[in-house]
Amino acid sequence: MPIQHVKNEYLIPRGRVYFDPFDANEQLTGEIALGNCPGITLSISTEKSDHFSSETGLRQKDGSWVIQVDRTGTVNCDNFSPSNAALWLSGTLEKKTQAATPVTGELRNVIPGRQYQLGATAANPLGVRNVSVVTVKDEAGTATYIAGTDYNLDLETGRVQIIEGGAIVAGKVQFGYTPVAASFESVKSGGKSELQGALRVVSDNATGGNRDWYLPKVTLTPSGDLALIAEGTDVVAMEFGLEALKPANGEAIYCDGRPVVV
Repeated sequence: MPIQHVKNEYLIPRGRVYFDPFDANEQLTGEIALGNCPGITLSISTEKSDHFSSETGLRQKDGSWVIQVDRTGTVNCDNFSPSNAALWLSGTLEKKTQAATPVTGELRNVIPGRQYQLGATAANPLGVRNVSVVTVKDEAGTATYIAGTDYNLDLETGRVQIIEGGAIVAGKVQFGYTPVAASFESVKSGGKSELQGALRVVSDNATGGNRDWYLPKVTLTPSGDLALIAEGTDVVAMEFGLEALKPANGEAIYCDGRPVVV
């Protein structure tokens, strides 16, 4: 019988990625589907302690032991969903509600030629959007200015441009408007510089046997650049630094094949 050679297993990895954040007590809270992640890598480095014999004139190594292992990597995700944006910004995602309550007498200092965001406050710096029935009056509220002559409008973004050469001069004016009643998602950055939780990869490989990965305790650290405006056509991608840690009652990395009926 001829020698039986090993069958090579070639792998082109694909799959779906899930992150399960820890709460304040380091308990899992439920997996978040990260969406399309075109790149997840793991890198392992070790540190060794060497021993050299001093029994002869030639110093020779007679022992070497691995004393440290670091498991790091990266997660690259181009699914720019609000929940992923909140993860990358180490912030929060919340649902805001905008009521259709008419606003009158919103007093603002203006300068001709400049633009102003309606509803912008310290608590709501982005202001209101999708507005109607916009009015611009003088500081006393007695004179009403004319749209297209004294100011221009973008109702969708809730922005007002004061026209140079119009009747509005530098000083205070009153804005009036009615926002549309709607709910929307809002993301804001936070103070945490890293995220902890569990990472799962459910494989659906282009070639090679599917093996599912589970890292029960990881730290994700947002890194790299995020394009807010770009000239090209590449989609925006977010990058996280990854560190796989060993939990108290488990191992740092698990990789299982799929059971099949025999």
